[in-house]
Amino acid sequence: MADRTHIVSVCDRYVELLTAGDHEGIVALYADDAWIEDPVGSERKVGKDALRAFYATDHGVTPVMTRLGPVCVVGNEAAFQFRIDIDLGETKIAMTSTDIMTFDDAGLITSMRAYPDGEANPDA
Repeated sequence: MADRTHIVSVCDRYVELLTAGDHEGIVALYADDAWIEDPVGSERKVGKDALRAFYATDHGVTPVMTRLGPVCVVGNEAAFQFRIDIDLGETKIAMTSTDIMTFDDAGLITSMRAYPDGEANPDA
């Protein structure tokens, strides 16, 4: 099982890579057969090709992500929140997402579920 320090570092790297728009770097954090459900309730994207296609969809914006609070680790699972800031020119959006990830023994992400909440303003 991956240790806590490694899992926290992967979660932080994930947030950094999202901000950098490094889609290949993000996909490299995942196991080959990993799946994501982003947002929760949407169809799962399974395997690296599906993940690559998902993360490459940036809709012409580059959000800035910042972790909020600690990464909570129990066994091979982690939960953490991060702030999402999107600058659309005259309009700026700030929201919070909670992501829950599972990890394999090598420390790769095997699943991720995202709970983005547009009404969870991190400034409130």
